[in-house]
Amino acid sequence: MFNLSNETDYKLLSETKDYYSFFILTVLFLFIAIFTRLIFLSLDKSNNSISHLKDTSRKALPTIYDFNNNILAYSSYNYSVKNIRNKVKYLKRDVSLNSILELIYQGDPYVKFEKILTRKYPYVALTNNIIGHTNIEHQGISLIEKFIDKNQNDIELSLDIHLQKKIYDSLYKDTLNLDSDYAMNVLIDLSSEEIVSNVFLDNRDVNKFDQTLLPIKDLKFDFGSVFKTFTVYSGLKNKKIDINEYFDVDQPVYIGSKIINDFPRNSKIPMQVGDILKKSSNRGAILIRRNLDCQNEFKVDLDNIGLLNSIEIGFGMMSVEPTVNNFRGSYCDNIPYGYGLSISPIQLINAYGKIITGRNNFQATFEKQKNEDKNNYSQISSTINKLLFNANETNDDLYKKFLVAGKTGTADQSIPNGEKIQNVTYISFFPYNNPKYLNLTFMRNPKVSYGKYITAGNTVKPAFYNLLKEIYMYLDLSIINSKSTDI
Repeated sequence: MFNLSNETDYKLLSETKDYYSFFILTVLFLFIAIFTRLIFLSLDKSNNSISHLKDTSRKALPTIYDFNNNILAYSSYNYSVKNIRNKVKYLKRDVSLNSILELIYQGDPYVKFEKILTRKYPYVALTNNIIGHTNIEHQGISLIEKFIDKNQNDIELSLDIHLQKKIYDSLYKDTLNLDSDYAMNVLIDLSSEEIVSNVFLDNRDVNKFDQTLLPIKDLKFDFGSVFKTFTVYSGLKNKKIDINEYFDVDQPVYIGSKIINDFPRNSKIPMQVGDILKKSSNRGAILIRRNLDCQNEFKVDLDNIGLLNSIEIGFGMMSVEPTVNNFRGSYCDNIPYGYGLSISPIQLINAYGKIITGRNNFQATFEKQKNEDKNNYSQISSTINKLLFNANETNDDLYKKFLVAGKTGTADQSIPNGEKIQNVTYISFFPYNNPKYLNLTFMRNPKVSYGKYITAGNTVKPAFYNLLKEIYMYLDLSIINSKSTDI
């Protein structure tokens, strides 16, 4: 306790007051200095701490939203830390304010800060093959980003990011289990023609695709037996076949000098049209086509459903041009069972969309649509849908609960290094008597299967039912009474 009458105590108190005053002034000075520095950082006006390289010419791009207004891409500022001693070297990018404060305290005159306008992707793992990307100047250079760089308005996509996440997780497991090079799944809402999910998974260690590309438009394949649906469609449309007639597929069928086989070998009973689809008979598809004029009927129908030309996918993006290969000397007989025509997945999707809905102008898109179209069934589309439901028979409970129709396709392919690979495809839609959703599941070169043979039926088909189990509660569906299935 101080005694103010004591001179020594009075001097001690006086010194203590001076000490506290000095301490308070020092703290206040440091606070003002730091606060001023942070203001300069935020206003980007301090030439000593923040560079203005290329930032003045940049502008924020529109925000990209999914169907439910979740943000998929937006423009925002971040800070990079660089050392300018001798040669500029970036130390950290996207630095937090706490890290900036630490560097300020260190007081290194060669450490500077750069404020940069960057593009943020909250769901980058799920959308890296859809949205595209920007360059260092913050300009869109690919896919949807390239489109919105020319647009001042925010963008609403048809994608449902939560649905996409569920499909991604399910397909990821099957891609690993089946050891495929890469896998793809696309889900279409048929009433709005919107792509509500588009998942692409690359399982390879080397020679990966640039995942800013959009596989459903930038790649093309021979898809195999899924083409047999188009052959049956053309035969019915031109009234050249009847679904009750029989085709003798046990007699040799040649394309030039090459005999065409069915695997596995079929029974000795001639096949009807439904059997040809169900057992995926190559010979049967060729025999159906041979009832058609190749140029004036079959080729015209392929063109009308969009298989022979590039098509738009939304936001000004176009698919690759199809390639007609004169495989074994006769594309007229090879295309009917799945060879000789290489197309992109989006062309396959649109062709099925036109046939099963009866809407000749069907066109799947990433753009959010305001209108919904009703299916415009004809006798042909109704017949095709029922044939594909019967051909798709499986033991999975969801087959009957949701009346899933579909067609598998397995195609052998030679790649540039001479390696032989397989493309496996399963295209399905449900419910068959009033199609609401269309799905494409694709894998390249699975090395393991869920059955005896590596076919689409033992790989991508069960993979689809695995993901359907995960998503059907989120779709606009109800459990359907299978007793009332006729169209």
